[in-house]
Amino acid sequence: MKSSFQTILLVVFGAVFIGAILIFSGLISFGSKKADTTTPTGTVVVWGTLPQTQMQTYLDSVDIGTGDYNMIYQEHDPSQMQQDLILALANSTPPDLIFISSELFTQFKDRLYKIPFAVYPERTFRDTNIDGAQIFLTKEGAAALPLIVDPLVVYYNKDVIAKSKFVVPPVTWSNLKLSIPLLSTRDARNKITQSAIALGTASNVTHARDILSALFLQTGNNIVQYDSSTDTTTAVLGAIPTGSAQAPTAQVLEFYTSFSNPANANYSWNSSLPSSLEYFLAGKSAFYIGRASELFTIQAQNPNLNFDVMELFQTGANTRSVTFGSFIAIGMLKNAPNPVAAYAGLTAISNPTNVDTFSKIVSLPPVQRSLLLARQDNPYVSVFFTAALSAFSWPDPNPDQTNLLFKDMVTAVTSGRTDAATAIYDANAKLQ
Repeated sequence: MKSSFQTILLVVFGAVFIGAILIFSGLISFGSKKADTTTPTGTVVVWGTLPQTQMQTYLDSVDIGTGDYNMIYQEHDPSQMQQDLILALANSTPPDLIFISSELFTQFKDRLYKIPFAVYPERTFRDTNIDGAQIFLTKEGAAALPLIVDPLVVYYNKDVIAKSKFVVPPVTWSNLKLSIPLLSTRDARNKITQSAIALGTASNVTHARDILSALFLQTGNNIVQYDSSTDTTTAVLGAIPTGSAQAPTAQVLEFYTSFSNPANANYSWNSSLPSSLEYFLAGKSAFYIGRASELFTIQAQNPNLNFDVMELFQTGANTRSVTFGSFIAIGMLKNAPNPVAAYAGLTAISNPTNVDTFSKIVSLPPVQRSLLLARQDNPYVSVFFTAALSAFSWPDPNPDQTNLLFKDMVTAVTSGRTDAATAIYDANAKLQ
């Protein structure tokens, strides 16, 4: 539980440094004679991709301690937000703050104000937030302050598992493979009538890119590597470790595509089936790999589905658990029209009390370590909180393009156009 001392300390930290950070950055002049230069007043425009009503209600609850202050939220389509910002900058009407996902972060990073390490030390950032949140750190400082994470988890049909005499579901990829003959069924014409898990294709596996990302990250491959010393990124998807003959990611791609190969023992899915989410909702799939944020969708679309949730399958090796996670952070634009008020909002939104509120509103785990210690009575949310500690993302240059790139990589193998090693090599070149 968060102590009152921690809360007071962070509030004081924010108040003291509002003026200091703005002077340090040159956003205001040190010798200004205006008495209210660092008093946050006026309207702060906030952009994001989360629902309008939900987010405006949340922002209205954020109190920074001054009456003449308000935050206005504007919802944007994720695929259009970068273009919307370019247009807004051209028209001199940019937002002050932006809720940014880890997938979109690379596209917006250069437009965000970096909080210098002299003001917010890197050590403090790392101690405060879980490891995966470090994606928002740059050479110059923190480009955004992380709030919540949406980790990849496994939903499973309890009836299907029990019918196949499983006491507990498999938790490793190896054990999952062993369970496939028991959980997948086919008719006389070899048509799949029940699937153990939907993997192996690109078009009808929901979150195929996220799942592949998690598998790649579990091998220790970062997909795209950020070098803080040079502030540069390099595609490392095709990296071959010293002493190895093949990139581990090629083996991962072979493993993933094996689930759609009728000649392979892992066969449990094909491109003629509906989406993996639809099949799971219909009660015809034992496992569904999805995001924590899909919990309410699953409950609403099939209230009678007897399911539970667990962390993503792991390699079983003596390493830490790893899953893919989509992080949400709050950042301040370099061109913020109201920088003093914007920084006040940034500080307030990221304090533990408001992060906790935000986490509860969206039912997703916070990234602040102190908040993850809180007991969770909801059995699903308790799994999400544990999964958060294992969640990582990667510096995606363009989510729409990389989604197509990952799909093409899978299709290149499943169609027989090329082998996994070549598909990884081609994908790495395109990423770079």
